[in-house]
Amino acid sequence: MHTCTRLRAVALALAASTSAALAAAAPTLAAPTASAAATSAATALRPAAATAARHPREVSSHIMGRHRRHAGGKQQSLNWAGYIRGGTGLTSASGSWTVPTLTTTHGGYSSTWVGIDGATSGDRYLIQTGTEADVSGGRRTYRAWWEVITPSDVAPETVFAGLTIRPGDAITASVRKAKTGRWTMRLGDATTGHSASKTVSFAGPGHSAEWIQEDTDVNGAISTAPDWGSVTFHALKLNGSNPKLVASEAVDIVDSHGTREASTSAPTKSGNGFTVTWLAPGTKTPAG
Repeated sequence: MHTCTRLRAVALALAASTSAALAAAAPTLAAPTASAAATSAATALRPAAATAARHPREVSSHIMGRHRRHAGGKQQSLNWAGYIRGGTGLTSASGSWTVPTLTTTHGGYSSTWVGIDGATSGDRYLIQTGTEADVSGGRRTYRAWWEVITPSDVAPETVFAGLTIRPGDAITASVRKAKTGRWTMRLGDATTGHSASKTVSFAGPGHSAEWIQEDTDVNGAISTAPDWGSVTFHALKLNGSNPKLVASEAVDIVDSHGTREASTSAPTKSGNGFTVTWLAPGTKTPAG
């Protein structure tokens, strides 16, 4: 029996008017084209053991919440920092990053991931994969995981048990819908040469894509953030192409007391990368 809950997307959903504006402003993207770069990278990596294990923390029943807002021209969230692209027909997202090195031992949970759906009001679907860097009881841990959330199945995250992750590892992650209608979450570690993947059925609307550094929800509360320094996302793709991010799609983490925990940079000149910087641990906050 799991004793805690965890959700990567809690507390970030748009207010209805904001989500409508975001979807209207974002470009409508064509059906996905396979990302040659991501595909070749995944092919070059040796697969990890197929066995996957449930993480001891389950997700909560909330989908990415009610706490995303605009302030001073920049979007804010209680638990997400990074970029969110609204639109329709979004069927693949990928990106690369280096697993951050935790520099403190104060408790906290953090995740770095790519995903599809979950960012608009009323969207209770989310498919995602990434890495986590956590501190519990003074012990630092690093893992790779995948997760699928639907209105009828708020499943816990699942760790890729055969894939050992260490700080400094070079990661490429992708979420992609195949012509068969099935979705594959793939995570490759170029440092070790290992990769893992999971293929599932998923019926999300394809209305948002995300590249996120998160303060994770544990047992119904958004955790404080361990000091992960900074995380740079690069080589981002959406539906097989450069997403050409714009600054208005950036989100910072600002806790319930107004403390800015993480700041997201402007996108790179090419529009397919950005950096999130840790600023403060913040305050543990109820996720509902």
